[in-house]
Amino acid sequence: MSYTDSLRKNLIHELTTCQHLYPKFSAESAEWKPAENMRTTVQLMQYLTYIGKAMVRQYITTPADPDAARNAYRADAKWSTENVTFENFSDMIELEKKEIIDMLASLSDADLQKESYHPFSGDVFSVYEGLFTTVRYLCAYRHQLFLYAKMCGAEIGTVNNWYGKDPAPKVA
Repeated sequence: MSYTDSLRKNLIHELTTCQHLYPKFSAESAEWKPAENMRTTVQLMQYLTYIGKAMVRQYITTPADPDAARNAYRADAKWSTENVTFENFSDMIELEKKEIIDMLASLSDADLQKESYHPFSGDVFSVYEGLFTTVRYLCAYRHQLFLYAKMCGAEIGTVNNWYGKDPAPKVA
């Protein structure tokens, strides 16, 4: 398996696990948040529907103008708040997965060695490091979604969180 294929597999796994967690929430959980200074469930869901594709696009295309990079990110954020709802979260994640797959389709392992940068910090690193960081972002926010579901009363555990599956029934 190539490095590019491995990155794609991991990015898609994190988003697919988010789709698995989604039906564990009741609709009443949409506006819930664990503390006043944190995102609501739907705000977290909105973030998850663009952070992956926005950062993949950033690291693959690496705009020469940092302002253009930040504006593209902000446009994605605005799009998510205007279009993503609690009810359509899974469908929007599916769109994000398709966009990521399409963006990575022509990326070679050699392309992973090219230079890129983070649009806000300005940190410079390889495309590989940027895409790996995106996997870490998705892992962290997927885990946050899992914790929100648990705090909202979902009966879920480790297998739901890490593998995106319901656990096998316990044998008596």
